[in-house]
Amino acid sequence: MAIRVWRYNYGLGTIYAELDKSKTSIMDLIQKVFSVAEDFGYINRVEVTTESIGDDAFVETYNLQGVEPFEQPIEKLNITTKTPTKELIAFVEKNHDVSRLYFSLCTTGINEYGNTVLLGRAVQLVLFLEPDEEWWINIHINTDIFVPFFWEKNDCTEAMAQKNAPILKQLLENCLTRFPVTEWEWLDPLPYMEEYLKLSVK
Repeated sequence: MAIRVWRYNYGLGTIYAELDKSKTSIMDLIQKVFSVAEDFGYINRVEVTTESIGDDAFVETYNLQGVEPFEQPIEKLNITTKTPTKELIAFVEKNHDVSRLYFSLCTTGINEYGNTVLLGRAVQLVLFLEPDEEWWINIHINTDIFVPFFWEKNDCTEAMAQKNAPILKQLLENCLTRFPVTEWEWLDPLPYMEEYLKLSVK
């Protein structure tokens, strides 16, 4: 069996960004997440943590595709939910102690065989919203198919990066410009990914 030239694992690369909470609200941030996700692909899972209930106080899953992520070719994404659901909005409006929001973002990519494959949970956005603390967001990149140079940089992986990197770069730059970011940095970055993407946001 051929060895895959790219990896999938939680938090292969992470961007940390501080947010100006005086210029936003939880509902505004939720709307912005769905906006950047639409340009990237789609959201397939939302989790809300509150101080009173704890983790998984509210969970939603949607936009299921019916194919195995990373393995089976996919011709077209089936996206039915592009905006926050009324249930999510109602929960956030009712519960004023939301402390964390988790969003799982999916998209498609071109693998080493030239096939379009589903990238499930390719990126995760986690917003930390403690009421008495500063707000921040972690952007976890969970696959290096966007810039697959970990094992080897050759004609095949270069071609993959040329096709896949732009969608990730657009997502990261959209997050860093649409959210009220005051400062940001890479945490445990993948050096080749940081260098290849060359994000234009300072």
